[in-house]
Amino acid sequence: QPMLTYKKGCAGVFLILRIAGTAWPHGVLPGLLSAGLGLMLSLIEEVDVVVRNKDRFMDNPYPYQLFAYLVGFVLIFRTNFSYLRYWEALDAVQRMAAKWLDGACMAIAFDAKGDVRTPFLQSSVDGGGQSDFSVDNTSAAEYRGRSHDAFFEEIVHLFSLMHALALQHLRRDPDLLNLTASSVARMTVLKSAPKDTASRNALSGFTSKNASTSRLRLKVLGGLPEEMRVVLDTDNSGEPVHSLARVSMVESWIMRRLIARQKYEPAGDMCKTAPPILSRMAQVVSDGFLGFSQAAKVAETPFPFPYHNIIALFLWIYALTAPFVVNSKLMYIPARFIVNFVAVWAYFSLAEVGDNLEDPFMPYDPNDLPLEAIQHKFNARLLSFGMVPRSRKAPSSSALGVRDHAS
Repeated sequence: QPMLTYKKGCAGVFLILRIAGTAWPHGVLPGLLSAGLGLMLSLIEEVDVVVRNKDRFMDNPYPYQLFAYLVGFVLIFRTNFSYLRYWEALDAVQRMAAKWLDGACMAIAFDAKGDVRTPFLQSSVDGGGQSDFSVDNTSAAEYRGRSHDAFFEEIVHLFSLMHALALQHLRRDPDLLNLTASSVARMTVLKSAPKDTASRNALSGFTSKNASTSRLRLKVLGGLPEEMRVVLDTDNSGEPVHSLARVSMVESWIMRRLIARQKYEPAGDMCKTAPPILSRMAQVVSDGFLGFSQAAKVAETPFPFPYHNIIALFLWIYALTAPFVVNSKLMYIPARFIVNFVAVWAYFSLAEVGDNLEDPFMPYDPNDLPLEAIQHKFNARLLSFGMVPRSRKAPSSSALGVRDHAS
């Protein structure tokens, strides 16, 4: 699902009226319980007399404020730490995707054929039609290897699969059935005429609206063939393969495929690329896995339990003791109820904000990272690597703003 977007005008009225994704409803019940306790203390006359007596109970609330301030500071620090975890997770996911996209782009560009007449090299896709981005079983007798178009489909399929498996691990989803094939029209080559809309029509499938049609399923270009599903599902002993190992497995497939293309398949031009340049391609794939490891660190390591435990203990102590302090200073019973409720409700609501932010990959909260939309956009960027202008005219000097000073 896409992340929540909101309007900031009208003095925040639009923010207040929106309920979905808010944290304050989680503080209503503790606030009512605490305010109810204060109301009960007010109705018991013997207790109320003692609480209101400054000499016998509380002359000044300052000693209690030490504890109240401590709870507030702990909540603020915890919310700040959760916010840092949230942004660290997003940064790692974006770095992971950027590096893997670099690797896919290099693999496609290094393999493309061309000459002086094709300044962008040859396109990686042909015109029109539908493509399922499936991987066929090419005979080994075809010694020149697969065509560049077929290699392009293999690369985008493998990188899309690796990225989807990485997101599955981050959201703790081991079910391979949540990977579905992405049925998108194959992009046609960009023409030099600006009126052509073939590319825009192909990209129209990658909108926020279409990205949120399936809440939990991650789309993979080419889907998950049965032979790959079997390998990714269980090992030789029949034990399920860990979701983290699946990502490493597909990474090794990509490395193997790139090496095989460079060594044994002269149908592409990757073998003509200088080895130091090719090494960069493997490096960015490795850098992407490093970004994935950083994101996995956030997903696999929960917020420290002692911190959570002491916050929960402090909050409930505050909820149970606040009525005594409020009743000792306010004489009007309705005012006691309101002030008590607001104070406890605010503390518990702030604690819920930290709870939402500290686990950014969970798929059930609207404030968490939109992994399905991230996968959708990753696929769109993979497909865009196969598109180049069909022809290019050299710009004139006047178009470049260059004057002829010789005259």
